[in-house]
Amino acid sequence: MLDRNPRLTVEVRLLPDPCLWCWEIRDAQRNEVLESSWAGEWTAYSSPEEALRAGRRRLTARPAA
Repeated sequence: MLDRNPRLTVEVRLLPDPCLWCWEIRDAQRNEVLESSWAGEWTAYSSPEEALRAGRRRLTARPAA
């Protein structure tokens, strides 16, 4: 599967409290977070793998820029 925009990446990070994982869609060229599961929806995941899968699904669902 090819990414629609190759400069967009999905990264996961550990939330300090609660001890859960969230995903972020980042624009690597501008070093900017475009969307976050935690900031946007307060959704977090119990493992980094689960967060990464959810972030990749969201990335592929984004409209092409």
